[in-house]
This record gives sequence, C-alpha cells and structure tokens, in this order.
Amino acid sequence: MSYFKTSSNSKLSDEELIKKFRFSHDNSYLGELFLRYTPYVFGVAVKHLQNQKDAEDLTLTTYNKISSDLKRIEVLDFKKWLYKLIVDQCNIEKKKKSASNEESKMILIEELTKEEDNLFINTDAKNTTLDTNSLRLAIDTLNESQKMCIDLFYIQNKSYQEVSEITGYSLNQVKTNIQNGKRLLKTYIENKSN
Repeated sequence: MSYFKTSSNSKLSDEELIKKFRFSHDNSYLGELFLRYTPYVFGVAVKHLQNQKDAEDLTLTTYNKISSDLKRIEVLDFKKWLYKLIVDQCNIEKKKKSASNEESKMILIEELTKEEDNLFINTDAKNTTLDTNSLRLAIDTLNESQKMCIDLFYIQNKSYQEVSEITGYSLNQVKTNIQNGKRLLKTYIENKSN
C-alpha cells in the first residue's frame, strides 16, 4: 500500500518534533514524526500480526495512541518506546481476536489500568483497580457513539470495519469514538480511585 511508503521531509530530529508537539499540540509536528515512522510501524505490525489488513488498521490507530500518549508523557527513546507500543498493541489485538465476552472486558480493563514502563516518564501515573461491574458503569458514562463503538469493538470483539458497518460511522469516526471513549474511561477510573 503506497500510504505506508511515504517519507517525511522534515529536518527536525525526533526529539525536536516531540518537544514542539508537546508544547503546541500542533498535529503537523506529530504528522511529520508519524510519516517518518509509518513504514516501521507497519512492518512491525505485519511481523507480529501476520495479516496485512490488521497491520494497516493497527498502523492507523497507532497514530491516535501516539498522539494521546505524547501529550501526557516524556519519551526518552522514541524508537524504542514506539516498538514497545506497537508490540503491546499487537498483543492486545491478538488477545482480543481470540477472547470471549468476559475476557474482552478484562482486556479493556488491563488496557485502561496498565502502568507505563520505564521507557518514559508518566506524568499522570496513578494506581487503579477495576472490575467488570465498574467497567460497565464507566462505559455507561460515555456518550452514545463512544459507548456503542467501545462495546462493539472491545466487548463484542468486532473489527473496526464491522463497527463501521454496524453503526454507519466512517472508519475515522469509529477510531475517534474508541480513542476518545478510552481516554474518558481512563479519566473516570482515575477520578474514582482518588
């Protein structure tokens, strides 16, 4: 796919792009960084998922994950951190594909409460515990589109494409609803634990 063969034209280093993005939240800096690493993300995802379509989906959703994480954390070694992020996302995807309904809830709980590793400094680290009943209550606080997308994707193990077909939302809307829903769930959980 030609999308994954694009290269960045920026002369700024990874660290400079990250600093500028963290300071301004201007997505053009993040876009430059992501363009630089898109072939890398896709290659690692294909290697771990053994499926080009799943790797394409994961590559696109990694952009949202990077955007969210870089606003909260200071990365010490971007390529090393990115590799770990991709592998973690691949493992979650593999677990999700083979999980039952109850296991899917536990995967979402694990993703929401996971402590960050020492490859970066987490400025928002809080210890939280969560059970499936609390997860359901937290999901119920989301708006309808986020709730529906989170439920279909995580609880019912639907793919992005299937969620899009069921809801009528575009793939980008589905991914945005899931990303924003996860962010709100994490905030809700952290606030409840205080």
